Amino acid sequence: MNNFVQYIKDSFEELNTNMTWISREEAQKSTVVVAVFTIIFALAVAVIDKVFQTGLDNFFNLF
Repeated sequence: MNNFVQYIKDSFEELNTNMTWISREEAQKSTVVVAVFTIIFALAVAVIDKVFQTGLDNFFNLF
């Protein structure tokens, strides 16, 4: 248990002294970029899914 407590203390010290954090503005910009590309990717997948669904429905209606 003592090793675990020391690990947590060392981790906090590492985060506070040796890490370089990006600015709040840069984090917000990155979040917006990720959100936009996620929405675009989701829409692209939805369109492709609809195309395949329509194609398969038409194919199976032939029989």
